[in-house]
Amino acid sequence: MNASSMENYPGLQYMVVEILEELEIPYRVKEAGRTFFLVAGDSGTLECEIQADDEKDWRILGVTVALPTHVPKTRFAEVSEWILRRNFGLKLGAFHLDLDDGNVQFRLGALLGDSLATTDIVRSNLLAALHVIDGSVSEIMKVAFSERTVLEVMQEADRQKAEEEAAPGTSLQ
Repeated sequence: MNASSMENYPGLQYMVVEILEELEIPYRVKEAGRTFFLVAGDSGTLECEIQADDEKDWRILGVTVALPTHVPKTRFAEVSEWILRRNFGLKLGAFHLDLDDGNVQFRLGALLGDSLATTDIVRSNLLAALHVIDGSVSEIMKVAFSERTVLEVMQEADRQKAEEEAAPGTSLQ
């Protein structure tokens, strides 16, 4: 979309609602620009929030997805190490640990500037965030609830991922 299409631009919040309804995901809009919903993933129920800031010269789309459980304080150091190591390799987004309650989240933000968003941009950001955290929950849980070292857990996860990708008959997505 270009600036000449502004009169037909539905807005980020409208696109968020449209995509959630298309995906048949129940949601609630708590306040302007903030939409909350739950998604059942392979790893449990993920708490999600999409924040849409659609000002004239400043468009931002933020997706936050939280783990289905909280990390015990006794394992904050290990989970923090895991987060630092995994964040270093990420191209987009970042993991965060709330040091008050042990909530782990993955956050992905898109700065659109004065560009007009499309439903493809909104959908891609949402699905990317869900994919990243859903694929990481079991790894985080091993770090948070076992006595294994962070490097042991990460090396095992990386080995499993490499084996899955090398398996014959695996389609590229």
